[in-house]
Amino acid sequence: MKNEKDIQRVTSRFMQDLYEEQDGGRWAGDDLLLIRHVGERSSQVFGSGEPFQIDRLHIGIVVSGEQDVTVNLRQHHLAEGSVLTASPESIMQENGRTEDFDMQVVHVSDVLLRKVFGEQMPAHFAHRMNDMSLRLDGPSFALLLSMLDGLWQSVHTDFEACSNHLLAAILSLLTSLSQRDEQRESRQPRNVAVFNRFLSLVAEHCDCQRTLDFYADRLCLSKQYLGSLIMEVSRRSAREWIDEAALQRIKVMLRHSTVSLNDISNRMSFAEPSHFSRYFKRLTGMTPNQYRTFL
Repeated sequence: MKNEKDIQRVTSRFMQDLYEEQDGGRWAGDDLLLIRHVGERSSQVFGSGEPFQIDRLHIGIVVSGEQDVTVNLRQHHLAEGSVLTASPESIMQENGRTEDFDMQVVHVSDVLLRKVFGEQMPAHFAHRMNDMSLRLDGPSFALLLSMLDGLWQSVHTDFEACSNHLLAAILSLLTSLSQRDEQRESRQPRNVAVFNRFLSLVAEHCDCQRTLDFYADRLCLSKQYLGSLIMEVSRRSAREWIDEAALQRIKVMLRHSTVSLNDISNRMSFAEPSHFSRYFKRLTGMTPNQYRTFL
């Protein structure tokens, strides 16, 4: 298996290497990876409480136990019957799981998504830094598991079209279920809806925009009003949310790559590497080099 320091992100290829020693994963070409049981093996890699970034659409279906995970700043508590989806480039962090936790995982490339849906890509799967969690009822969960079983059986056949149709059906089912939940969420208070939109924007732009003015402008609100709203909803300041998103991206690059500190500074739009180092130390109590060495 590759050393984690040699990869910039947790790629599907890395996941394949992680599971190739057991009958827990199946790889269909370069575009589709199915993992039947995440089990203890994934906990050894992802259970450190450190953020990591994914390179493809990630769908996780919880079949037993519970897990707490943060995706693009949003916290999700998952239990049996839960489904988590996260778009490419999403930043995830596992915060804990029960001993009996198990999940099936599907990783899908952009190439395969375009092949399956063409110009009719569901909006949820077309957006970057997007995530959602659903809690399925018994019949919906049983249907999803049966469809996943069919996909598992079909990936090593000569019937590629069958696999693609099954994948499209699975994604269409999740789209329908998410739209049902969105209709319920449309009745949520306006301040909560604004807060969720703020988190999405921060997750997307924190590498180059870390001022409240930028996000207030995008939301067509005054800086003062947005700051008060964020504090009211979350009991945290907007500045704290922006810093947390930026810090997660920086940690991903320090932990999962050998990118130089100067390059990280440039990617995160700091005027000088020294500004980047001071910023990181203020938030973590250690320099970027100390953090990388400590890991």
